Amino acid sequence: MRAGPPDERAALDSDALQARLHALEAQSAGQAREIRALERIETLLERVDALEREKLRFEGQLKELSAILALSRGLSGTLEPAIWLRAVLPLLSRILPGDAVAMWLLEDGGTILQRAAAVGSAILAAPVPRGEGIVGLVAATGRAQLVPDLAAESRVLPAELLAGPSGAYLAVPCRTAAGSVVAVLTAQAATPHDLPPTILGLAQAVASHVATAWDNVQLYQRTREMATRDELTGLWNRRHLAEQLEQEIQRARRYGHPFAVVLADIDDFKVYNDSHGHLGGDRVLRQLAELLLRTTRRADVVARIGGEEFVIVLPESDRPGAAAVAEKIREAVASEPFPGRESQPGGRVTVTLGFACFPEEGEDAVILLEKADRALYLGKHDGGNCVRPAPRP
Repeated sequence: MRAGPPDERAALDSDALQARLHALEAQSAGQAREIRALERIETLLERVDALEREKLRFEGQLKELSAILALSRGLSGTLEPAIWLRAVLPLLSRILPGDAVAMWLLEDGGTILQRAAAVGSAILAAPVPRGEGIVGLVAATGRAQLVPDLAAESRVLPAELLAGPSGAYLAVPCRTAAGSVVAVLTAQAATPHDLPPTILGLAQAVASHVATAWDNVQLYQRTREMATRDELTGLWNRRHLAEQLEQEIQRARRYGHPFAVVLADIDDFKVYNDSHGHLGGDRVLRQLAELLLRTTRRADVVARIGGEEFVIVLPESDRPGAAAVAEKIREAVASEPFPGRESQPGGRVTVTLGFACFPEEGEDAVILLEKADRALYLGKHDGGNCVRPAPRP
């Protein structure tokens, strides 16, 4: 077949090129659409990833807030210190990471820290001086400490360790609204670097709630003590004595253990007040209260029930034991250098004591007090400065 003229061939080539150009343009437009679609898909995927991360972050925050809410409810469940301390550590162990969690309270005027409770550790810790070790440093500075690897930390004290000498350690101060540190929370992981830095924020939030709750417990205790303490001497008052006597009776009945009630009364106290005035008499009462605390056990209940009369409840004490304690008190008072004692008969301040024992003299608080008071009266009748047991029928 013979080709056409040159102009005709050129026109055909131009049409082919034009068609090809349109095809390429269409292909390019399609590819551009595909690229834009892919870019939109990538953008959507990035947004999905971001939303997923945000979702996880919100879920984590929600979990933390739920845990803190549960903690707050648990912490406000009681105002009794012993019960509160038993309840707080299981709650904390469910929030803070690690293998062992503990709470250290500032005691002894704020100079030492004593581990009040712990979860995951059966070892009783020795006191930690404020400013020493990790716990003491946190108490002194009020700044949290995170130790990733205990093997590289020389400041930690053996008493602070909860889960062995290795691993990671976290100590966070519990600060009140006034800014004072009242306790330190610690968590220990058995594996180094197992406590991430991200835990600090949660731990500090938890510590803040613990500090507020513990401050409320302490305030409640101080308020309750004000209502149950004798204003002049600081000893327990008649109200608290009645409560303690009833508890001691219930305990003695349950376990079959004896206890004794001792009444003490200052001899010729009116003579002292007439010679030295009531302010001088108040000083003697305060000094006698301190002496009674020194000569009795921590488990004993020492109360002032009015005027110059005092009551001592002696748990786990029988008749011979009560007589020995009462005689010890009598001797201590007679030899105490009370100011102005030379104005008293015999040149010294003395007391007369009477006592009654559960269950021999009675199984009721009123009866025991009445019989101890009867014994005291007999001692006064005999001249005072003596110890008398409740008379038996």
